[in-house]
Amino acid sequence: MDEVGWYDGSRYPVRADLAEVHRVWIDHVADPGTWWTGPQRVAFVEALWAALDDPEPLAPWTPPSQVAGRVPAASPLPPAAHDLAYRLARHAATTSLDWYERMVEALGGPAAYVELAALAATGVAVGSFAPALGLTRPPLPAGRPGRPDGPRPELRPATLNWVPVAGEPDSVAAVVQALSAVPVEHELMWRLAEVQYMADAEMVHLDWRRPGSPLHRRQLELVAARLSLHRECFY
Repeated sequence: MDEVGWYDGSRYPVRADLAEVHRVWIDHVADPGTWWTGPQRVAFVEALWAALDDPEPLAPWTPPSQVAGRVPAASPLPPAAHDLAYRLARHAATTSLDWYERMVEALGGPAAYVELAALAATGVAVGSFAPALGLTRPPLPAGRPGRPDGPRPELRPATLNWVPVAGEPDSVAAVVQALSAVPVEHELMWRLAEVQYMADAEMVHLDWRRPGSPLHRRQLELVAARLSLHRECFY
């Protein structure tokens, strides 16, 4: 069961490793990143979660930065970052190469885009979990001071991704390489995936079952496929 306390009161058992990795992710958001400061990263996740909660979502072609009252006046983020958070939270299936290129230009480069896209991909998972259980979402800490100075690997263009990647391009599936331009976020995404889904190394084992779980690999994949359909997942 949950040892963190965020998920107390749930009518469903919550594994301790799942609660812990969510705690790690939420604490990590407040740290200075590779391209964005701690306050900017927290503001981005706040915008992301606000988009998830929006009872009257905007159309995909309507950026929140162009609608009065949709973006906090004192936000530490550029308007394009708010637009990115909203689009990926509510309308990820409507993104296009042209839209991506405009975002990259507005945000200061592809790696800066990748860091925010990583926070969006992982933040939707963490931010959706508690509401799905009928619980209050865990609070975000205040952004910590410091300069964004994470590792910035040499990047190479890839044909399987819009974004450039670290390492040998197109050597593995696009989804595996997509966040490699920002190693810290890439590694944490896979840490989350290992707990929320399954470890990458286990993908080849069709009879895999998490110890103590009643779900077989086939049942797990059925749930994943239905969720992907509901979210209009590209992959």
